[in-house]
Amino acid sequence: MAGKPKPFFRKQTQSWYCSMDGRQIRLGKDKTAAETKFHELMSDRDSITSEITTLYALSQRYLDWVKDNRKQGTYDNNLRYLKSFIGSVGKRLKVGQIKKHHITKWTAANSHWSDTATNDAIAIVQRMLNWAVEEGYLRYTPLPKVRKPRRQRRDIVYTSDQWQQIKDAATGPLVDFLDFLYWTGCRPKEARIVEKKHVHDDLIIFPADESKGETEPRVIFLSPDAKAIIDRLIELRPQGPLFRNAYGNPWKKDAIKCRLNRMSKKLGFRVIAYGARHSYATNALTTGGVDPISLSHLMGHKDTAMVSRVYSHLAKNMDFLRQQAAKANRNASTDTAT
Repeated sequence: MAGKPKPFFRKQTQSWYCSMDGRQIRLGKDKTAAETKFHELMSDRDSITSEITTLYALSQRYLDWVKDNRKQGTYDNNLRYLKSFIGSVGKRLKVGQIKKHHITKWTAANSHWSDTATNDAIAIVQRMLNWAVEEGYLRYTPLPKVRKPRRQRRDIVYTSDQWQQIKDAATGPLVDFLDFLYWTGCRPKEARIVEKKHVHDDLIIFPADESKGETEPRVIFLSPDAKAIIDRLIELRPQGPLFRNAYGNPWKKDAIKCRLNRMSKKLGFRVIAYGARHSYATNALTTGGVDPISLSHLMGHKDTAMVSRVYSHLAKNMDFLRQQAAKANRNASTDTAT
């Protein structure tokens, strides 16, 4: 009959251990603390998993799940940050040993990340641990709360003069890419993945499984300027993504970001790809006379909530509100007269 498990000491490591479920668990170097931890494990057998499972092993299980249940872009993003995190803490760190200082050290070593990137990185680690709880691998997450920097707002809008400065600073194939965003208001990712097969006369149609949310097709309406760009690129690239860099490779998110970061330093104001999309929407609402409901559909939103939230800066534009007030009074006067 097997004896009752109890702590034992190893001279070579100068540490206390115990054997549970066929696995050896390190309890630490201090005897009193080791005995306390041992009794905690004996009273809560579910916590043993966090003591014998490494973060590396858990990350591999999680990534397998993401690959099978999420889009390729989501998997790539999770893989990039989790690979970086495991590289920081090491492959031998157990789940139960993770502390907030591991996150702090990791993000500090990547100080070149933006606040948004750091927010995403920390959130992915937390998401992995929460997933482990939901799947029954862990009883509770060892990192319930971690302070994250605020994501940078992307509701940047460019004046016509600023956009011209951006155009003048851009070179090569990047010019077509930025122009296309500005003339269609599409998401940067949509421009990066568009192919000839998605083009139908003056429309670009992504099927539901290739659109954001994967619930319904995404339709992008092409202005004459945008269509001219697409027609020219189709002649060059009948197969694969239409927008490519100077080396003939499809644009990557990070490559575009690096180019725009350099432009930001040169021009003295922040240049981001989403700025073109937001400028499109702002122009549509202010000078184009497009109503919010129509605009939400043009930009691929399910309802007007996103338009209202992202373009709330219009509420601070007194000239715009003055024009809207004049229209409201004019319409009211017309209704009264009739």
